[in-house]
Amino acid sequence: MEYPQIPGTSLLSHPPAAPISATSPLPPTLTNPTPPTSTSKSIFAFWHSGLDTLPPYLLRNILAWHRRFSPLGWTIHLLDTVPDSPRNVSNYIDTTSPAVVPAAFTNGTLDGAYAAQHTSDLVRYPLLLKYGGVYLDVGVLQFGDLDRLWTCAIANPASPYEFAGFTMGEAPELSIVNFSLMSLPDNPLVRRAHYILLRLWEGRTNTTGMHAHPLVRHVPLMRVPREVVVDEEGKGKMVLDDAAMTDYAAQIQCMGAAQRWLDEKDGWDGPRYVREKCWLRSMMDGAFVHEQLTNWSGVKQHYLLSLPLPKPAEQESEDQKLARGLVEKVVAESWCLKLGHGFSAKLFGGDTLGMLWRKNEGSDCAEGSDCAEGTYAGWLRWAKVNCVQNDPPQPMKIPVYKPTMVGRLV
Repeated sequence: MEYPQIPGTSLLSHPPAAPISATSPLPPTLTNPTPPTSTSKSIFAFWHSGLDTLPPYLLRNILAWHRRFSPLGWTIHLLDTVPDSPRNVSNYIDTTSPAVVPAAFTNGTLDGAYAAQHTSDLVRYPLLLKYGGVYLDVGVLQFGDLDRLWTCAIANPASPYEFAGFTMGEAPELSIVNFSLMSLPDNPLVRRAHYILLRLWEGRTNTTGMHAHPLVRHVPLMRVPREVVVDEEGKGKMVLDDAAMTDYAAQIQCMGAAQRWLDEKDGWDGPRYVREKCWLRSMMDGAFVHEQLTNWSGVKQHYLLSLPLPKPAEQESEDQKLARGLVEKVVAESWCLKLGHGFSAKLFGGDTLGMLWRKNEGSDCAEGSDCAEGTYAGWLRWAKVNCVQNDPPQPMKIPVYKPTMVGRLV
């Protein structure tokens, strides 16, 4: 189908890589990518059981990154922990070193309800410290021009920026989140956040109680909309409150601690670094526009995106208008669309868009509700590969704020 151009965007100036059908083999650049270096352009992601087990609706995200950015010199590395896999994370970082990952990762003893997510958390900082580049969650539908941001800001010696990402909250309670990270190798903010994260994991196999660790106690707890009590996979009742949410996102707390820390002997001023060296956007404006437009209803998002576009000469329905507005705003004005899954569903009491796409994914684009031809979801998928924003987003202005921890860090 020939989709309409989205207002506020233009077609890419370079042809994307060829489409990859559900029945054709994946390109070798994805299955056995060239090893990264500190000067290569690398996009990293993680799926513990490997590329072959990635659900189709998430695989389509990876394929879209490949199609759009590989012609510009980017290599996509979807890492795993599968024995003998060429993409096993141990081929990229030293998973035996306590200076790289905690003992629970090395020994394979991570446990708890979110062990897979925390395994992913533990490889992001080491990858960026060693190679630089971009780390993306597999649930990210990317619309903003990563290559332009990299070339003009992060890798440009004339630019003040050394790090790019998303934030939640406002200064001084501003915290950088972890689903989309970009930096050069050995970034000083990432290095300090990684040091704090390793300290929190000392002697632990899960993140329960990490919010109370002395190195992050000065960082405000994350706030949940309301306290929720759920059945945790047959393990009894679990309370989802501010402490539980903060433990789940312990890596974000570590970044929050580093960006609030003043270590005068080491020459580290976290607030100043964030203000002067970080290209940041609000995650609400840059990644969760779809949630705001639908009052965080995954069911409504799924319904709207599953609608067909009106046929020629067919009048647009009110629901189609809503669906069009959602697609146009997400593609033209936000940086990406971040799919939420288990924890989000528990907080909001219903299936998220990602969960509904998984329940209705099929094995081919003709079957999956996330990409069915002629639907608003199909239009969204088309835009990921073919559209570039006419007005690239600008970083937010970070106000002056005081550190909340003063003393030696490393």
